[in-house]
Amino acid sequence: MMATWAPVVFSVLLIPLIIFLLIVYFRGRMFYRLLYILSVFTYAMTISYWIDVYQLGRNSIVGLLLMSAILMILIGRLFRKSKK
Repeated sequence: MMATWAPVVFSVLLIPLIIFLLIVYFRGRMFYRLLYILSVFTYAMTISYWIDVYQLGRNSIVGLLLMSAILMILIGRLFRKSKK
C-alpha cells in the first residue's frame, strides 16, 4: 500500500524548505537552526507517511505521536547527560 501523495507533498514542501534554510543560514550563519528545521520536516513527513500507509485511526495517531514524543524526550535526556 504505497502512499501516492507522499512524493508529491515531499517535493512541494522540500523546495520552499531549501529556500528557507538558505535564507536562515545566510542571515545568521547558525548551522544548528538548519538541523532543527530539517528534523521537524523529517518528523512531519514520517508521521504523515505512517498515518497514510497504515490507515491509522484517531487513537492510533495519538498513540504514534505519544510514542514518538516519549522517544524524543528520552533521546534528549540521553544527549544532555552525555554532555555533562
